[in-house]
Amino acid sequence: MITSMQLRNSYKAGISLGENMEISKETARRFIVEKQGFVSEPSEPSSETILETLRKLGCIQLDTINVIERSHYLVMWSRTGPYRRELLDKLFFPDRKVFEYWAHAACIIPFEHYRYFIHSIKEHQESTKDQAEKWLGNREYLLDEVLKKIRKNGPMSSKDFADERKERGRGWWDWKPAKIALELLFWGGHLMVDHREKFQRYYDLTENVLPSNVDVTEPTEEERKRFFILKTVDAWGLARAREFSDYYVRGSTKTDMKTKTVENIIQQLVEEEFLTEVKVDEAKNQHYLLNEDVDMLHAISKRDSEVFEEVAFLSPFDNMTWCKPRIRELFGFSPKLEAYVPRQKRKYGYYSLNILHKDKFVGRIDPKLHRKENLLEIKSLHLEREFTPDDAFKEKFVRALLSLKTFLNAEEIEFSGQCPKALTNLT
Repeated sequence: MITSMQLRNSYKAGISLGENMEISKETARRFIVEKQGFVSEPSEPSSETILETLRKLGCIQLDTINVIERSHYLVMWSRTGPYRRELLDKLFFPDRKVFEYWAHAACIIPFEHYRYFIHSIKEHQESTKDQAEKWLGNREYLLDEVLKKIRKNGPMSSKDFADERKERGRGWWDWKPAKIALELLFWGGHLMVDHREKFQRYYDLTENVLPSNVDVTEPTEEERKRFFILKTVDAWGLARAREFSDYYVRGSTKTDMKTKTVENIIQQLVEEEFLTEVKVDEAKNQHYLLNEDVDMLHAISKRDSEVFEEVAFLSPFDNMTWCKPRIRELFGFSPKLEAYVPRQKRKYGYYSLNILHKDKFVGRIDPKLHRKENLLEIKSLHLEREFTPDDAFKEKFVRALLSLKTFLNAEEIEFSGQCPKALTNLT
């Protein structure tokens, strides 16, 4: 079992406040927003601030949709403002501060957390042969061929391998055999992602990517569970027992995060004074926060002004909205991704970003970047019915829109489709 001393290397035990701590939903929201890294005046973006933001979040999801920009870049921009993408890219190579693997989904993860994913890697490794028989059939020999080529040539991508098929299938997951072999070897820890070029993975032998100073001692199952619980509540600020499996997903981490299992470990962490129970007004079930954050929560509850005064546009894959029921209950908002919904059934747009203002989600904006024209098109803008934009919001909305324009290197902004007139003539 992980010891209290080991835990204190990352999380400090605090003073137990008993079982009667209660806060309003407003205080809970303001606390969550600050813990998620949204601040009114972010520091000047640098490799260090980018890495620190990633460390706070624990992981950032990767996704292929590129209608304006890849999600992991947007998640960082929402918190830091415009920055050079290479600041994030260089954390892979040459800095070797982060790696790719399964956490929530496919994610970027700080290397200091690598040991907590060794179990998942080993489980995938044990099933590599069965998976190869299932997906490669009589081409199972490609596993050895791919390894040999990479060992000889260094980092290689899927495009560096021929497609042996006479006919191609249809659909997003119609991978050629060599791509399947690469992924199976990646999942099983034989290969790691060395870097990406235009979002395409370049794989190399794990021994060539994994830094020698990374801790590779495998934690026990109990240690893994405690780590994922503490890191989740650290990133989200507040969480209930049933919500922990929505951050580090069981299918990705191969770690049992069922509610009953989590409840038992949470009780231990409460008794050891690493976590504190808190009742959120009108919310069902107890929430938990780190004991070391209790003072911060008290300060926010007594503060007259907002922690976050600005407007931020959040990717549909942002860590903040991974647990949809949590956002509905605390924020009264239902995040939706309609990229996979038939066009005629979409209400908010193909890739609408959720609009965060202060401690509330107040609407959705559906942008599209026309790269050849350097044009940022706003295809639709929907505000929540109960929200009326005042002059302060309009000013901050424009600031966020211009920040997005700068980040995307667009020259113009054009509104089209359904957009409130009160906001379309401000830029």
